[in-house]
Amino acid sequence: MTELASTMTPREIAGQAAHAIAVLNELTHGGGELSNLSDVRDIVASLELIGHELPQLCEQLARFLVVQHEDGQLGCEAGVDADESVTEVIEALAAAGQAADMMTAALTEARAASSLFTP
Repeated sequence: MTELASTMTPREIAGQAAHAIAVLNELTHGGGELSNLSDVRDIVASLELIGHELPQLCEQLARFLVVQHEDGQLGCEAGVDADESVTEVIEALAAAGQAADMMTAALTEARAASSLFTP
């Protein structure tokens, strides 16, 4: 377990990751803090690494919800079918995992194509 994982909750780490992407968007708006092609390549490579991990994370979240549901730990508002709700969330997480795979493939392609540029 990394030091970060031992000092922060999964929710806090996810919040930090989302914040980091928002800050990256701010810093790169209009080319702002980008200084050269290597910056672009490195950021794309980092995004590619993130993308590789997202499908597994989505699957783990879905698995957690299934276990919680099977153990009777998930409550729903009156009139809401818990089985349908859990199924809907699981399907959405599976779709997100597939979309992350597609995003990662596109980032891999972008990284490979950018290697053809010379500084």
